[in-house]
Amino acid sequence: NEIIIETIQNELQEVLINILNNAKDVFIERSIENKEINIKLIDNDEEVLISIEDNAGGIPKEVIKNVFEAYFTTKHQSQGTGLGLYMSHKIITESLKGKLSTENSEVGARFIIDIPL
Repeated sequence: NEIIIETIQNELQEVLINILNNAKDVFIERSIENKEINIKLIDNDEEVLISIEDNAGGIPKEVIKNVFEAYFTTKHQSQGTGLGLYMSHKIITESLKGKLSTENSEVGARFIIDIPL
């Protein structure tokens, strides 16, 4: 099935690239050998859900609630500003009128983008 999302393409692309780059960084940081990223699209006639899940072990429980805050980063100071997920959340919620959330799955972190149709 083809899913068509009418939205601001560059902004959605920026969010997707940011989430994928974060997964890549965690793969490297944790020396994950068999790297996997699963992307699922679910269209339920009112919204499209984009689920992006990696197998890098997840986000530590003590920080998962902070990942969308400005200047929050778990990366070394030279690698991260803490603005990537903050800006991604801002783009999805303000510009695209959707929701961005995260949770830990059985194998890693899962980011869910919910965009109304």
